[in-house]
Amino acid sequence: MTRNNVDALTCLAFSPDGQKIASCTTSSGVAITDISSKSKQQLDMLADAHTHVTAVAWSSDGERIISALPDNTIRCWDVISTRPVGLPFRGHKDLVLAAAFLPNSSHAISLSRDGELLVWDTGSGAVIQQVTVSNAAQTIFVAALSVDTSLLVTSDTKEAVAWQIPTCAQIAEIPLPDIPLLQAAIIPNDCPRVVLAFGDRSFWVWDVNTGKHDDARFEGLDENDIPFAMAASPDGKLLALEIDGDGDRPTHFYDIKGHELTTSDIKCIHPFAFSSDGKFFAASSVPSDSKDVFCNLIVRSVEEARKLTPQVQS
Repeated sequence: MTRNNVDALTCLAFSPDGQKIASCTTSSGVAITDISSKSKQQLDMLADAHTHVTAVAWSSDGERIISALPDNTIRCWDVISTRPVGLPFRGHKDLVLAAAFLPNSSHAISLSRDGELLVWDTGSGAVIQQVTVSNAAQTIFVAALSVDTSLLVTSDTKEAVAWQIPTCAQIAEIPLPDIPLLQAAIIPNDCPRVVLAFGDRSFWVWDVNTGKHDDARFEGLDENDIPFAMAASPDGKLLALEIDGDGDRPTHFYDIKGHELTTSDIKCIHPFAFSSDGKFFAASSVPSDSKDVFCNLIVRSVEEARKLTPQVQS
């Protein structure tokens, strides 16, 4: 069946207070939704910039938003006026995979697919630091930036590397098995951990400080199930995993040991986001099987998923 009009969500980000969420779609740009009132306002983006916003993030004071656009530029926006602040940030030569304000909001960081990590002055839009995080012959396939922007994990076809932000210093290389690494998510706390999901339905919980990892496996998956998207709650007790091509129940919820939680009525697909306080989970609705396809924003209480019972296999 051919779908004429598809309006899919491309990325999500909660405000620092967890009360609002910025969502991006392929045809209407960036919208800001108030969770309690359900009110929505649209950033004043030009029509030719609406398609495929690849990253979005809030400043620590909740007053500004940055978005990465398909022309490899980054724009800064005033949340109240919904107008752009200054000129586009130019410096990337490839698709921007991740972008975020640093805690002081006067600087931002972004990573492009060709492995260039840039630190920006958000007032002038100038690049103040540039680090290549991948060999020239490689392309970044997996990238994860922690919610507090203190840790970045990147992986090409050969290795995964953990980077300290904002110094852009390499913390450690993560030796990978001879199995494709498909997804990564970061659990930020005093002892940060990285969840690495592989093509054989196994995953590691890698400790940044010790360099050691726990092996686990996502239970309840078939041999051909491929992890397509993943997110971890801030406390690391809940993992959301989308399975590629599973139309009936694309997203599964797990505890950190890989035990699947009993089925909830949260039928959703990526992009995923957890609020920094761990209270809310956001995702995209599953597109309807109709001529005109629209994906709606879904926001649910994390407590709803926490009350589910792990299906521990004997």
